[in-house]
Amino acid sequence: MPHTPDERTARIARFQTLVDDDPENELALFSLGQALQEARRPAEAEGFLKRAYVLQPDLMMAWYRRGECLVQLGRWEEAREMAQRTLDLAISQHHVGPRQDAEEMLEEIADALTRK
Repeated sequence: MPHTPDERTARIARFQTLVDDDPENELALFSLGQALQEARRPAEAEGFLKRAYVLQPDLMMAWYRRGECLVQLGRWEEAREMAQRTLDLAISQHHVGPRQDAEEMLEEIADALTRK
């Protein structure tokens, strides 16, 4: 993960160029969304992540990353949907780490909704 603002900006620009060149490339969309998220720009990131999984519904990490963005934005109900879909995909794809991450996100969301 890039550490300096300049590195993050360059990475975002690189992926934005890929998306501009091929707006239907789900991996470019995912990469741009992830780069924006890592730059603490979740409101911008979540739309690209959504477009990525719309194009490739089994792209588990796009669901998960969008869920993270929605948590950061306080959009708990939507985030719960993303976490549940991530969990379902992790189980069906036999991914242990993402399964645990999705379960933890679901717990975080449940806690946040309880406090509301």
